[in-house]
Amino acid sequence: PRASFVSRGACDETTRDWFYLWHGMGDTGEGLDELALALARRPSACARSVRIDGGGGDRYSSYVGDVAAQVSAVCEAVVGETRRASGTTRTHALGFSQGGQFARALVETCDGVKFTTLVTFGAQHLGVDALPGCGGDWATISRACRAMNAMASALSASDFARRRIVQAQYFRDTSTNAKYQRYLETNAFLPWVNNEGTANERDGASRREALTSLERFVMFMFEFDDMVFPKESSWFGSRVVGGSNRSEIIPYDRNDVVYESLGLAALDADGRLEARLVPAARHMQLSLDWFVREVVEKYYSDSGSDAL
Repeated sequence: PRASFVSRGACDETTRDWFYLWHGMGDTGEGLDELALALARRPSACARSVRIDGGGGDRYSSYVGDVAAQVSAVCEAVVGETRRASGTTRTHALGFSQGGQFARALVETCDGVKFTTLVTFGAQHLGVDALPGCGGDWATISRACRAMNAMASALSASDFARRRIVQAQYFRDTSTNAKYQRYLETNAFLPWVNNEGTANERDGASRREALTSLERFVMFMFEFDDMVFPKESSWFGSRVVGGSNRSEIIPYDRNDVVYESLGLAALDADGRLEARLVPAARHMQLSLDWFVREVVEKYYSDSGSDAL
């Protein structure tokens, strides 16, 4: 795949804040233009929205492609740009929906770029275990949904899908211990960026070091998210592996799978990790006014109370 950017503002050696935005499923780099412009209007700032072409265009690449290869392509493009940056430049990543875990993968694995902040919106940091509209307790969802979720779980582990279908690369079935083990053994993306299982033993230290070097990591969850199951995945929440109560969610700070190994504990210890709720909102239901008030002014305005 080839990566490029939709550019807003001039990034050069005099620019202090460089923002990189990664869109979600079915969207394009142009789709984030309003938000990119809001960031680029800050003094000494520029914004770049990720655009990927794996052969069928940017929107197509949000459904089809090898996610690790896409992250690598974006990394190469970011490194190429930031060579012009000065030693005082601050580089920020923002990810929307599935772009949240992809932006985090960029932060963790892109050698040559040190990111200052990461902000994600409705991300699936610990994956999904159900198709949109088919989440909830196994006993209450329809028979059709149960069948489709089981099919999606099996497909995500297949040779065909696991490096071709983007959404299969963050499908994480914890309904039984055997299915969770299958996920660890066959999924080529999510265990890697989450330092789960043997991925932590191989090269987890470098990803943990990159993530814990952030000055701030903010995770937004949408209160009425009806696309992400479980919605708490936006905060690294997870169902109990093999648990009979499928409505029980383990919060990130009690999740032994990732809290220490990924570095969330270190970020949490000194207040650099924030789990924030977008109240009364469905998936990706955010306005420009809200974004300016709750993100740009709060985290990226020199006059803001929580500004860097």
